[in-house]
Amino acid sequence: MTKPQLLLVDDDRHVLDSMAEWLRGQGYELETASGYTDALERLRQRAFGLVLADVRLRDGDGFDLLEQCRRNWPAAQVILMTGYGSADGAIEAIRAGAFDYITKPIIDNELLMTIERATSQRSVRKKTTIYGLSWTAAMAWTISSAVTRGC
Repeated sequence: MTKPQLLLVDDDRHVLDSMAEWLRGQGYELETASGYTDALERLRQRAFGLVLADVRLRDGDGFDLLEQCRRNWPAAQVILMTGYGSADGAIEAIRAGAFDYITKPIIDNELLMTIERATSQRSVRKKTTIYGLSWTAAMAWTISSAVTRGC
C-alpha cells in the first residue's frame, strides 16, 4: 500500500518539527503548517491523502479545518490531535467526519497504526469509487457479508 501525502498542522513549533522528523523517518512524505491559515494555503496548493491537525491552533480551530476538508477536499482523511482530550470531543470529532481523534502526548506506535488504518480505509474508498459503488453501499455490503458468513 502506498503511503499518502501528509499535511501535519500544529502551532507548537517543537511538536511540529519533532513529529515531522519522526514521520519522515518512518518513510512518509509530508508538509507542515503552523496554523489554520497556513494549512488552508497548503491544501489549496496540493492534494493530501491525510491531514493530521491539532484541535487548538493559534489562528483557528482543528474542527474548522476538518469542516473545510470535508467540504473542499473530501478525499483527504483527517485525524485530529489534542492535548485536552475528552470523550465528548472524540464523539464530536468522529460525528464531524474525522477519521480519528488522538490525545497528546502521542505514542509512536498508536500514531502509526492510526495512519495505516486511515490509509487502508482511503484505499477501500478509492476502490469502491472505481467499481461504481458508493462508500456507504460498500460498507453495507461488507457488513451484510460478514453477518451472513457468521463472522
